Amino acid sequence: MNEEKFDGSERRVSSDQPEARSDAEMEIKRLKSNFVNTLVRDIRIPLTSVLGLLELFESKLQAREPFDAEDRQLLSLAIESGDRMRRVLDEHLEVAQQHERPMALKLEDVDALGLIEEVAEPLRGFAALRGVEMDIHASPRALSMRVDERETRRAFQYLLTCALSSTPDGGTVRIEAQALSGTRAGDAGRSFVLISITDSGGGIAPEELPLVFDAFHISRDAHGCETSGIGLAIAKRVAAAHGGNVAVRSQAGKGTTYSLVLPAAHVESAHDGARILIVEDAPELLLLLRKLVGRMGFQVEIAQCASEALKILGGKHIDLLMTDWAMPGMDGGELIAALKVDENLRHIPTIVLTGHDTDHERTEAHAAGCDRFLVKPIMRDELQRAISELLAVNA
Repeated sequence: MNEEKFDGSERRVSSDQPEARSDAEMEIKRLKSNFVNTLVRDIRIPLTSVLGLLELFESKLQAREPFDAEDRQLLSLAIESGDRMRRVLDEHLEVAQQHERPMALKLEDVDALGLIEEVAEPLRGFAALRGVEMDIHASPRALSMRVDERETRRAFQYLLTCALSSTPDGGTVRIEAQALSGTRAGDAGRSFVLISITDSGGGIAPEELPLVFDAFHISRDAHGCETSGIGLAIAKRVAAAHGGNVAVRSQAGKGTTYSLVLPAAHVESAHDGARILIVEDAPELLLLLRKLVGRMGFQVEIAQCASEALKILGGKHIDLLMTDWAMPGMDGGELIAALKVDENLRHIPTIVLTGHDTDHERTEAHAAGCDRFLVKPIMRDELQRAISELLAVNA
């Protein structure tokens, strides 16, 4: 009986193996085809330019015609094309050997904004010819990264080039840099720098989004613009080697955002371990905000009403106040107004959290002395940026 069961099981496994082997072979063929097609595509264009120039020079030499300024310009372009082919081959070789050859990093402290400006500057001319605006925004405080400068420059250049190539003429590419605290398991307490690049292209189709980091996949947006995965694959490899990450978010018709997360250099700041008071009458939201702000590296005090908050403010040093707007009894505006008339508390920066984005509430909040007005639901990055900027200005 046991022998019959074994034989039957063996037959079933054997009958499944051809199908599994067929699927694996088809996937290998697909990857191989993509690899060849991508390599041929990336080499053929510059090679055409080089071969065309050689034929031109050969005909001029045979006719004993002198070389003019345009010929020298074409020669420079041919050299650039040859260098481009060399880079393409190096990139494909790097991706093919990435598991056998781990990336060796030479870490140093690098100014994030300076690196962004240096990489973006040579591309401004190309962008200007197409009427594309490159808009750079950075945190008011200095952002320093602990990275390999050469590799980081390369990763950022790949992402910026992808964004520019997907942006239609007359569009905008927005670049933002901000500080970020780790919230994933193993990253708690670590500081990072987040560089986000957002284009105004057609967006990547949902079915193609999971494939964008496939080195040999070419994604197309709603306008037909193509983005090769080789650059994204290398950017992800660079980020991973640093203990960071690369992510791509996209929505059809609304563009794509490329996010590069890299470790920050450790710099003692005036708001390391700052104490933040959160005032919110909804218990579940108060708990969520306490955990969220605590994971950003700040000390947290909580209060469920304005009167309780005033008692804490009178007895403890508070660096920043976050308060709900609509609360029973004293509302957020009255709480902020009470701070502003107290000589010992008026310097504390304030953030209003509200579920009602109305001009009336905004006007009242700013009249009371509110520094930031955030509408619920509030994204973590948005909240952290507001806190960091206000603490930096106050310091």
